[in-house]
Amino acid sequence: MIVNVSILLGISLLLLYVILFYEYYRRKEKVLLYFSLAFLSLSVGCLVNGITYLASLSVFVSFFWIGTIEMLSPGIITKYSEDLKYLSLVPIVAYLYFSVYSVLVVLVIDAVVMVLSAFLLYMEGGNPKFSPFLILLFSVLTFGLMSYPDLIFKVQVVITVILGYIITVETLKVTIPAVVKEKISLKPGVLFMKEVPDEILKTALVFSRNPGDENNERWFWITKVQEGSRTIEPTNLVKILNLSVKYLEQGGIVVIDGFEYLVLENGFESILKFLAHLRDYALLYSSSAIVVSDLTNFPERERNLILRVIGEEI
Repeated sequence: MIVNVSILLGISLLLLYVILFYEYYRRKEKVLLYFSLAFLSLSVGCLVNGITYLASLSVFVSFFWIGTIEMLSPGIITKYSEDLKYLSLVPIVAYLYFSVYSVLVVLVIDAVVMVLSAFLLYMEGGNPKFSPFLILLFSVLTFGLMSYPDLIFKVQVVITVILGYIITVETLKVTIPAVVKEKISLKPGVLFMKEVPDEILKTALVFSRNPGDENNERWFWITKVQEGSRTIEPTNLVKILNLSVKYLEQGGIVVIDGFEYLVLENGFESILKFLAHLRDYALLYSSSAIVVSDLTNFPERERNLILRVIGEEI
């Protein structure tokens, strides 16, 4: 019995599409929708005769780009995220206008957009760290489509299946629990406290240097030792911010412990940007984020900058 590789790869992509689209339907997170449509578009190129690899590839690149931007927002690129999403139109427009005249132009544009996706993922320090390199490999192989379209397209699909598996595992690994409504009166925004009352910790989403109770689904351990789904690397500010924003949006309270450790691992400037984004979203959703730290431990200049960023009078 001869197995048709294209059909096998296409079914694999369709399976990823179904899983991610179901998660989108359940959680209403746009990033899941964009990535699911990316895998669906590439599966069409594998399964449907008459659909060229070029059309399928261009649509895939478009959805993958917008999915990447959505995944990294909120984050360092938040200020430009809406503008960057318009770049997703470029691969499709390039295919419609140039595919008849120059396939090379379309391939170059597709490759450049994927390289930019890899660059943003690498700069944001997301996990797993080898994802940007898989995307770069995908981009380089794009130029081989000129000479060996059938073979290279299959190799690209294999890489995409691996990426899809990574995205799916990361998506299913961490979910944000529903907020437990408690009558706790706090000022909206970012607040600094030396200690957090137990009544707040019971219902808050906590990021801490301490492992905490492994059965507490609202407790994340900030550590370089990645064990289980409730651990986050200190340099992965994007993930911390994303999880925090989702909880703040529900009206919950976020607690961030180990502030000095985060400054040490990321640098003071990165933490200032992180605090600025966190404050904006806390105010937007009329919620509170508590940072456990004694600001008197910081030099006066850094202390004043922190206070300005969180909107406190000096």
